Amino acid sequence: MKKKAMALLMSAAMVASVLTGCGSGDSGSSQSSGSQGGQESSEATSDDGAAADDGAAADDGQAAADDGEYYTDEDGNKYKKFDDVQLKMLICWNGGFKTASDQYNNDVATAIREKIGVTVEFEGINMSETEKLNQMFATGDMPDMVNAPYWGGSAGETGVIKKGGNEGRLIDISGLVPNYPNIADAYEIGVISTKYLENDIEQEGGARYVLPTEVAGDVEDIALWAYGVFVRGDVPEALGIDEKSIKTSEDLLDFMEKARDYGFKDVNGNDCIVATTYHNGWSYQDYGASFDQKKLTSYSLGEDGKVVYDKLTENYVNKQLFFWKLVHDGILDKECFTQTDDRGKEKVGNGTALFSCAQYGVTIDATKQTGLYDEHPEMRYIPVGPLNYQDGSALVQLESEGRSGSPVIFFPTTCSNIDAALTWLDYVNSKEGSKLINYGFEGDTYEMNDQGQPRMTAELTERYAANQEQVNEELRERGIKYMAGRTYVAKKYMQWFGETGPFEADALDPYLVEYRKQRPAEIMPGYAIDALAPGFEGYEEFSQWAFDSEKENEYVQRAFFADTEEEARSIIEDYQEYLRTNDGGKMQEFLDYMTSVSTSRDDIVY
Repeated sequence: MKKKAMALLMSAAMVASVLTGCGSGDSGSSQSSGSQGGQESSEATSDDGAAADDGAAADDGQAAADDGEYYTDEDGNKYKKFDDVQLKMLICWNGGFKTASDQYNNDVATAIREKIGVTVEFEGINMSETEKLNQMFATGDMPDMVNAPYWGGSAGETGVIKKGGNEGRLIDISGLVPNYPNIADAYEIGVISTKYLENDIEQEGGARYVLPTEVAGDVEDIALWAYGVFVRGDVPEALGIDEKSIKTSEDLLDFMEKARDYGFKDVNGNDCIVATTYHNGWSYQDYGASFDQKKLTSYSLGEDGKVVYDKLTENYVNKQLFFWKLVHDGILDKECFTQTDDRGKEKVGNGTALFSCAQYGVTIDATKQTGLYDEHPEMRYIPVGPLNYQDGSALVQLESEGRSGSPVIFFPTTCSNIDAALTWLDYVNSKEGSKLINYGFEGDTYEMNDQGQPRMTAELTERYAANQEQVNEELRERGIKYMAGRTYVAKKYMQWFGETGPFEADALDPYLVEYRKQRPAEIMPGYAIDALAPGFEGYEEFSQWAFDSEKENEYVQRAFFADTEEEARSIIEDYQEYLRTNDGGKMQEFLDYMTSVSTSRDDIVY
């Protein structure tokens, strides 16, 4: 993977200034340094991994230092040990966040505290992410750390977080992160894209207010989300249709119409709905995937050499009319655009919806939680297609060279102890720390295999295959598995453990394993053209209305519920006219600008 040297030298004065600004924390912990790199400390360790500073190494891996104690892990990495620092972390994702009922005393939290003296307790939300971020900044009631969406560009959450940083509400971590080697590679090109780094991560003066998370340390660790369309297994069987032969949205529509007219029942003998989604319509777009081109952005290069915005094309109109037809003809569940995740999972879990979408794992889990998966194996949802792109090529999980938007962690200036927060993140992203928070305890919840890799015990693996949620809940109470999901940085699990997560090698659902092979990740190298958009004069004000997803949803969902196709088309074209004419026709000026800069680099991709 292409690397970009990101190490930054930090003067003592800068350290003192930044760390003093975020508060001294409790228990009198020093904030003057983070963890030290493993290669630096490896020569000063004994055979059992304990530090040997001044010949005073302790048996438990603790080492005396002029400014306090350090913990040395099994790979020789050193971490400052704090005096019971307790931090709060907000997980700003609508739908909540499941944790152990006791986040301080569970086994994993206790083990981490014994090593580095830091405990992090998580809190979730059940409201719009953007709304929560705005509320947090408005009230000033902020935790020590926040994990939130940061998709870049004109995304609403991104704008709120950037504004907070530029107003001095967030800690600039650009000079701090390099001192924590297990998270320092979060900014390397290939882990994240050049576009993301230059346009969304780095702010005025080189400040960096966010730490990218859920990014892969290498291609093999790219998370495969397994999006698509899925059908109840007995439906193609009854209709005599090969679900794998469905390659276009038109094929899918025909399939759905036949399913609608057949008279299927759910597990309780009730009438079925044809197709649904999860929360707030997530992600109904999967049903119209064959309208899409194989590209990274919402722009194309027209035959006349001019840049075209997808939402102003006839193809965009036709795709929305396809969804109108799904709703109008009683195929797509009218409630799906406003329903909760639990409501969507209920419809899938009972087999009430014949077709599902979004991530395959979510659908499988919903049927396992209700018992449908085991009690009615003929009803297990199976993949449709997968569908093709507009040009007939197979759908893949298209990725830029490094993520161009991700969840992030940021630190409000009210953070009680930034050194402890970064040290905690550094530890849980180390090999030892990742093993602890994901697998638990050797000889108890996992054993080491012949390759020196952790594998959950046979007993847990067997039970996990039968009832995933029950085992997850049991492990969660001990602190195992839940911490990693919102805290991993440049993921290296395949390199370290030979699987992307616990149970993946031995107990991952075979349907999901096979489907991931059908929807692999594919890297599209190059500099995505939308990265050049912020150079347009007045871009910030322009983007607030031009790329407003809420405004778009107002139009398209109104179109979906129109009485006639003509009325639906008129509404969609009204949205296009709004884009073309608002602010004195600024959209055309913007597209002219995009055309002019499209030749400024020789690695532009769309």
